[in-house]
Amino acid sequence: MIIVRTPLRVSFFGGGTDHPGWFRTLGPGAVLSTTIDKYVYITLRHLPPVFDFNYRVSWRIMEQAQTVDEIQHPVVRAVLKHYTNPGDCGYEIAYNADLPARSGLGSSSAFTVAALHALMRHQGKEVSKMSLAKEAIRVEQELLQEPVGSQDQTAVAFGGFNRIDFHADGGLGVRPVEISLNRQFELENRLMMFFTGFTRDAGAVEKAKVQNFVDRREQMNRLYDMVAEGEGILLDETTPIDDFGRLLHRAWQDKRSLSSGVSSGPIDRMYETALGAGALGGKILGAGGGGFMLLFAAAGRQEAIRSALANLVFEDGRSPLHVPFRLEREGSTVVLNQPQLTANYERRPIRALAPETAT
Repeated sequence: MIIVRTPLRVSFFGGGTDHPGWFRTLGPGAVLSTTIDKYVYITLRHLPPVFDFNYRVSWRIMEQAQTVDEIQHPVVRAVLKHYTNPGDCGYEIAYNADLPARSGLGSSSAFTVAALHALMRHQGKEVSKMSLAKEAIRVEQELLQEPVGSQDQTAVAFGGFNRIDFHADGGLGVRPVEISLNRQFELENRLMMFFTGFTRDAGAVEKAKVQNFVDRREQMNRLYDMVAEGEGILLDETTPIDDFGRLLHRAWQDKRSLSSGVSSGPIDRMYETALGAGALGGKILGAGGGGFMLLFAAAGRQEAIRSALANLVFEDGRSPLHVPFRLEREGSTVVLNQPQLTANYERRPIRALAPETAT
């Protein structure tokens, strides 16, 4: 049995420039992001050959399948199909997470990274963080043809606070941002994250943004330039940390202009309420359209922001929910590796057998 813990991520600047539709042909790509202490967990083991099915996958639903092709979860199906041998025995894969999916924290890519990490370690392979990131990008962009960028897979595989550069040839550059513990503590105390209460289809939002890349070159180039500006603010401790919050505000204005699906009336109302209560800036995390909102509070205004948003009621009767977090440095990690738990069963090749031909 293998258990892998993979962190979720918060992206500050550069989102959108990590999409291959941008950085391969139109302009430079980079993001400034960090992983946080909220996680996706994947448990993987060989399924003992005593059941009348060969694969069990637990996520939003519980799946029991005879063949890989019958598995509904697209990532699990792709990973098992392309990263195992036809003679491999069945697998049980279970997913858990600290926060909801489709909420802008990179949970889909964290799932992909964790599933790959668990399977490769189960096969006895040591895999580097870079290889893990690149294989996850391959699964999502090539095998599944999803309209996603390349930052999430890289951020959650590596962990920590990084500047990630995306090169026209598909190469990745990951450079840790070495901020002091005092600066990190200062930043953590100013950052606040709120769940809007509604999730969104990131793929649909991304498709709309990609279609607008050519017409939004100016905004995209500004988003790229803000990566260096944000990094500089954090590294220069003589610069007021408030400048980071104000830069977030500028970045959000540019991001909103990329597609009408990035924001909405309720999101705009929530953001304006937070600004009125003392936030200096913020953004919807991820592609946009819902999920989590990140805010940067002015000194001493955290409680006022919490109170103002707790009193904000959306049409469905719900209010934004504050979710505290801290920064995380480890990236995707194997937290349990005990293959002997299911190693004492006789194995038989089953993946290639269709139900009607099995004997």
